[in-house]
Amino acid sequence: MEIAESSNTDISQMKLVLIDDDPMVLRSLKAVLTDYGFNVTTFQDPLKGLEWVQENETDIVITDICMPSCDGFEVLKRLKEIDPLCDLIFITAHGQIETAIRALREGATDFFEKPFNTFALRAAIERTQRFRNLSRQKALLANQLNVLNNELEYKTSSHNVMLGQSAEMKKIAQEIVDISNSNATVLIIGESGTGKELVANAVHHSSPRSKKPFLTINCASIPDDLFESEMFGHRRGAFTGAIETRGGYIEAAEGGTLFLDEIGDLPLPAQAKILRLLEQKSYLPIGEHKERQADIRIIAATNQALETLVKEKKFREDLYYRLTVCTINLPPLRERKDDIPLLALFFTLQFSGEMGKSIDGIAPEAMKLLMSKNYPGNIRELRNIIENSVIRSRHTGLLRSEDLPGQQPLAKKNEDIAQNSWPMDTLKLEEVEKRLYIEALNRTNSNVSAAARLLGLSRGKLRRRLASLNIKAEDA
Repeated sequence: MEIAESSNTDISQMKLVLIDDDPMVLRSLKAVLTDYGFNVTTFQDPLKGLEWVQENETDIVITDICMPSCDGFEVLKRLKEIDPLCDLIFITAHGQIETAIRALREGATDFFEKPFNTFALRAAIERTQRFRNLSRQKALLANQLNVLNNELEYKTSSHNVMLGQSAEMKKIAQEIVDISNSNATVLIIGESGTGKELVANAVHHSSPRSKKPFLTINCASIPDDLFESEMFGHRRGAFTGAIETRGGYIEAAEGGTLFLDEIGDLPLPAQAKILRLLEQKSYLPIGEHKERQADIRIIAATNQALETLVKEKKFREDLYYRLTVCTINLPPLRERKDDIPLLALFFTLQFSGEMGKSIDGIAPEAMKLLMSKNYPGNIRELRNIIENSVIRSRHTGLLRSEDLPGQQPLAKKNEDIAQNSWPMDTLKLEEVEKRLYIEALNRTNSNVSAAARLLGLSRGKLRRRLASLNIKAEDA
């Protein structure tokens, strides 16, 4: 074998395993490849070589074909079961064309006949390294794209608007300000549809982590046997089907916030893993032996009574106390009806703009009907009602009572409405409009163009409405 000059390619990280029953071949080939800078481990017994690969990260196996205890094709077969992404190169003194064809068909990366040019072998190893680097870059870019998509979804989603003038919402807004600058774990409690993810988003985007990722995991939607892999990631070959190394949500959310929605549905084994993450600030990807540090903030949410689940032994008590460092209780919409007119008008303007319809308000009788409902589905239900109503509406101007789905004749005002701070007998659409426009201007630092985009209106139309209501943007 001849030794060629070393190139400038960085190959010091490549881990090679040599298998050959001839000790002379092993010694000479190891010396050559070590001089090139490779990390080389040798075995005369192919079975011991396979045991090594099973326990240690290996990039390429270079093996002879004709060996007494186990031939090269059996090594190839078992290697693909141990680590499907580990490459194999055959070297053999019996280099018949039929053997080479069979080797490549069964999954070998390359085939060399003894005696061979070590420069060609080295070139084959470096090609494999370049392919691996490209695969890693592809995985990293895919991970970054996932993060960007999550950020874009947050910035463009019509769901991500927190509106409210009620005392309850003002209290929650203050709580968000108070806890946003810390790294403390937050638990958000509220019925389905109350906007728990919006609150988690608000905490993240008000915090020093705002420029880093915000990622959401719905704990109820991930199968139990996949949760650990999705959360912590895995090394290739760690389990059947793990054909490539993959980072989990923790790696993707590095430096940012991880939102665990419906954490009450998390199975007990997964709860133990989350507890360790919170206590140690570290995690262990499946198939790895060294823990990684986790620089993330955890925000969790539930619509269940976790105290009850703790008593029923369905939720870990220690995890419960770790999660409740800071707690935000979101009231249902029926307990803050002051916010219904503002939310309803916002959704009306938004869906009207998306659908190209000229609806810029809600008629008083329609607002009375909206105020009379109890909304078991909370804000999500109100939003769906308004979307359905805008779709059904066949006229311009105001959304009318006949546009509302399943509309029933308005009954006598009930006690809830009578106690509301928006009295039905004096409800003024202009007052609701005025509050909404002022809120939009406040949220955009009196930027009329930004406020118009937030409301789904053209800049000119918003300016005309502001003038008609005698609102000056700079005074909002």
